[in-house]
Amino acid sequence: MSVVKQRKEIGLAKLRDLMKSFQYRQIKNRLVRIATIIADGKCRVTDAANLKEFSRSSINRAVTAVENGRTVGKVGRPELFTTEDKEVITGVIRIESMTGVSYSVTQTKQLMESVLTDRKIRSGEVEDQEVKISKSTPYSFVKRNPDLKTSIPHNVDIQRLSVSNKQSLQPFFSLLQSLHDSHKYSPSLIFNTDESSLRLSDTTKQLAVHPSDVPVGFSKTPINMPNSTLVVAVAADGYSLPSLVLWPSKKLPQEMKVLLSPQLHAWADNDGWMTDALFARYAEEILLPGIVQRRKLLDMNEERCLLLLDSHPSRAQPDLWQKFADSSIDVVTFIPHSTHLTQPLDCGVFAVFKRCFNSNYVVPSSSSIALRRKAVANALPQALQTALLPSTIHSAFEKSGEQK
Repeated sequence: MSVVKQRKEIGLAKLRDLMKSFQYRQIKNRLVRIATIIADGKCRVTDAANLKEFSRSSINRAVTAVENGRTVGKVGRPELFTTEDKEVITGVIRIESMTGVSYSVTQTKQLMESVLTDRKIRSGEVEDQEVKISKSTPYSFVKRNPDLKTSIPHNVDIQRLSVSNKQSLQPFFSLLQSLHDSHKYSPSLIFNTDESSLRLSDTTKQLAVHPSDVPVGFSKTPINMPNSTLVVAVAADGYSLPSLVLWPSKKLPQEMKVLLSPQLHAWADNDGWMTDALFARYAEEILLPGIVQRRKLLDMNEERCLLLLDSHPSRAQPDLWQKFADSSIDVVTFIPHSTHLTQPLDCGVFAVFKRCFNSNYVVPSSSSIALRRKAVANALPQALQTALLPSTIHSAFEKSGEQK
């Protein structure tokens, strides 16, 4: 055995004996016990650093906390907030929640930094200097405080609630059943098309912090935020037609041109929202030809198709739907405000897309429009590919009740 290893074994044995001694046995927390022994000068940090349950850094922090008379946390960190600090933070969050306003995690972080800064200024530790804490601190604070809770705020739509019952939805499903009994639609020829907004701003649904006994407050919808629209069409068997991106500019940016492919089109539009003219163009150039071609490739030219879509104002175009009828395509619209329950795209595909897109969409630190366009272009393909997996589409149709 080498001299160094022999010395180490002696040090560890000495530490174990000290931990069992009456002087330190009364300290229940093992990390605090080790830190106290080291702080008393009875043992070196190097003798304790290789113990399996503790790392060297946690022991160092624990020793510092003990020497300064501070509480030692699970990893040896001194307590960040005093009891008074915690009461102030919890009190502010409770008061705001009582008035219907919920603190976001970001706001909670700012509140904590403000409380710490005020305390340090009062104690003379710092002067006019802001204190910064990590992003994880609010989460840890809520987790350790049973009086607080985190939730995602949602807008309450009374119109959606009013149709979320069997009595309201029964006429729609009865109509579908009647059409299916008459035409025996193949899952390959049942289609659903709809739009979803792309996030172009920094605004996301953030966790709200509120008292555990008070419901989360309402979220506010940003006004006049820039918008881009993704248009998708899928079939019940998992097939997807070419998708379309409506981009809010007079000319299509170079960053978006890179995305162009047979399965993804992009059109420049001043607003980025779906209009009557844009929907008519989409239906005549992409949707109708895509459905007809799909039927032809399947050698099912004599079969009727079914197209499901919502009742957005841009759909009110009788001449357009006559073209679909002439091609043996039956068009059925969902009951207004019920698409969160009955539309396949809303019941699964768009949820997967948004989750994947938001996880890959990195908001540039710069406000450069070109960088933001590039960020969208980088996040869009992978998110769209994931959302349009046949298994995801098939599952969404089953969840909406359009396919059994």
